[in-house]
Amino acid sequence: MVRSSSGWVGRACSLSAVAVAASVASGIFAGAGRAETKIVVGIVSHGTSQWPQYVAEELGWFKQRGLALDMVSVGSGGAQQLAAGAIDLSHSGFPEFIRAANQGAHVKMVINDISVPPYAVFAKPAIKRIADLRGKTISIGGIKDVTLIYIKPLLASAGLSPSDVDFVYAKAAGDRFSALAGGAVDAAILNPPSSLLAAQQGFTNLGEIRTYLNDFPFTVWAVNTDWALRNKPGLIDFAKIYLDAVRWLYDAGNKEKAVQVLLKYARQSQKDAADSYDYYFSTLRGFSRDGLLSEKAYQKMTEGLIELGDLAPPVPPAAKFFDDNFVKEAAAQR
Repeated sequence: MVRSSSGWVGRACSLSAVAVAASVASGIFAGAGRAETKIVVGIVSHGTSQWPQYVAEELGWFKQRGLALDMVSVGSGGAQQLAAGAIDLSHSGFPEFIRAANQGAHVKMVINDISVPPYAVFAKPAIKRIADLRGKTISIGGIKDVTLIYIKPLLASAGLSPSDVDFVYAKAAGDRFSALAGGAVDAAILNPPSSLLAAQQGFTNLGEIRTYLNDFPFTVWAVNTDWALRNKPGLIDFAKIYLDAVRWLYDAGNKEKAVQVLLKYARQSQKDAADSYDYYFSTLRGFSRDGLLSEKAYQKMTEGLIELGDLAPPVPPAAKFFDDNFVKEAAAQR
């Protein structure tokens, strides 16, 4: 079961599993019979990025494999909470996990989740071109957030650098959209459903980030490595359920059910949920089908962190930050 935790940043919803569908993918119950593994999972906030976990919870897949997820919203503090052992798994952008591991924290990424940036930059209607952002205020995720890495090539396409604009910070896209809609900022980097709302309300879409920066991870799953050593079977089961849930979501025949599942866990309209499904699983196709990190993606990630001053050449091998053994073993069991 998933509980809320008032002591954490953000808001977490209580979730409940229902009877598992008769057509569940073969082999998904292989972990049944083992003692229950409780996993404290930290997320930035509830929304479309958690879709595979919502599906797995709703269809009873975690329960059937003996996993009990305790999902709590931790805002931007996932890496710190993970390093401290306050949570077992964390879902967020990759920079904070690489920073933590590079500083010696017992943290490693284990699943490449959304592998294509699902962002676009929206601006006030009077702003028509990227070049018009010069001297304007833009809301991004943080001073060293992945959204800063994302927006730099979009600005560069119009001859602009970060010093040509003013940034303000809000970790959640919903908060950035509220700032844009309320007139507090001139532009914001948004992902669904916030980007869909911005389009509906007449804000100018200045461009999709993937046009300027593709094959570049958005979100990943990271683990406290001490916990992982003690709970390897449970972590492999989690990875397997992730892969099964992503495969289920890519089946267009499951769209209606997927939309209803999202509506249960995240606050958005029926239309926005349906449009989000089309965007993530038909247009963007951003959720990783294998959970692995390519060498090309790792190179781009580390280049971005070098620009931010968080890494210095020579860059360590990917194995320092990413352990792919869990998703590989999970895939082998499917």
